[in-house]
Amino acid sequence: MAQSPYLVEDRGVLKLNASVGGTRRDLVLSDRARTLLVDDLDYGKADIVPFAVAKALVLAGGASVPEGEDARDAAWGLAGAEGGRKATAEDRYRTAEYLRAVDIDERAVETLREHVRESGLSEFLTADEIRSKANRVGDLSDIARDL
Repeated sequence: MAQSPYLVEDRGVLKLNASVGGTRRDLVLSDRARTLLVDDLDYGKADIVPFAVAKALVLAGGASVPEGEDARDAAWGLAGAEGGRKATAEDRYRTAEYLRAVDIDERAVETLREHVRESGLSEFLTADEIRSKANRVGDLSDIARDL
């Protein structure tokens, strides 16, 4: 059984350690993802991150493999869903808010929507609220055109 994702500190930088494709990797956290985990959810070094939250962060680009592996491919390779910390209502709510605020890579949108439907995040976020970068740019163009 794979070990659940957890936070590690590497040279003063907080990272998400997770099993990706059978290998433990330290995923780099974006500033916004770090704020979600540390400030909003009160996680710290060595805390287990619920799999539902970790996978959402990977798919949304908030936790990435340093070598630049595709978010969707990295998320498919994530392991550690059994056992560990279950996502609380607060975890799911805050993660849903995070997902509403970030631009998702077009390739990861459908996979993230599926994850939202299956993970309990759908209690606070509908799959249709997941928006790609291209959709957001299109919406802004429509607003500008209407002005």
